[in-house]
Amino acid sequence: MIRSFEMKRFSVCFLAILLLFNGQHLLAESKTKTKYKAFKPSRAGEGVFLKSDSKRYRYYVLEESKAIYLDVTGPTKIKLRTRADLGGLKSGDYDLYVWEGKELIAGRKAETSKSKLILDGTNEHVGLARDIFFEVPRGNHTYSISARSGKINKFYLRFYQEKKSKKKAAYIPYRPYDYLKEIKLKTQKSEIPYYLVEKDGGVKLKVIGPTRIRIYCRTNFDTSIEEKSKFALGVYEKGKSVEKFTGIAKKSQKVAFSDLPDQIPSTLHKFYLDVPSGEHIYEFKKVNSPAPNLAVRFKILEQTLGEKK
Repeated sequence: MIRSFEMKRFSVCFLAILLLFNGQHLLAESKTKTKYKAFKPSRAGEGVFLKSDSKRYRYYVLEESKAIYLDVTGPTKIKLRTRADLGGLKSGDYDLYVWEGKELIAGRKAETSKSKLILDGTNEHVGLARDIFFEVPRGNHTYSISARSGKINKFYLRFYQEKKSKKKAAYIPYRPYDYLKEIKLKTQKSEIPYYLVEKDGGVKLKVIGPTRIRIYCRTNFDTSIEEKSKFALGVYEKGKSVEKFTGIAKKSQKVAFSDLPDQIPSTLHKFYLDVPSGEHIYEFKKVNSPAPNLAVRFKILEQTLGEKK
């Protein structure tokens, strides 16, 4: 009995510390502008809808004597939004707990009053939103969420997880293993190597998949071609057509080839070639284009090249 009393006193003291920390954390979280996305916990049931004008939001029911379990893989951040079912009350207060096993992860005391939201299909207003944030370390975790109040018997919970921005795929320059002629494209800052492609070929690329190749392509204009011209870049493996990239080229006003003073390059076109598993040798050819030739260069998806030495 004494031990039980001491455990309760410890939990209350620990919760008080957490409340202080969580108040500071709520302020810090609002300043970091972390973006969150709502999600459905796997063991939360179907849930109910809370309505505000024409908008409906799915929440999950938590009864005071029970818990909702949350399975989540970290590292990530969780925002837990709670609204009390006030019933006939105008206001109320409650304690919210987040446990992992026997460890209290987060908690807060919440005071609330009626909001504009109602339980869908009724005229019952629910309490103002009260949020709690916690960080999930690396690995798989299971949390239990519970609430305690002397007057409120039911709560509505909505779960949000940190929305991580997608990292752009990194591509690095990739040189063809065989080519007919290398030329330089002059820009304001540097010279960039390109490789000439004609109707009979001119450029071969050896690559090990699976990976992805980014192709930079320009059509070259001579005096016989107007301002715009259709073109096609064919990709062949062992004489068989693998891919054909098409476009409408327009003369560039900003760049020129230092090696081809009598030709004007087009504006840039980018294409992507998905390479399946194994070693491949691709040959690039000009297809059905009035241009004297095409100019190409390549980049490869960096993460597919393996560990750097």
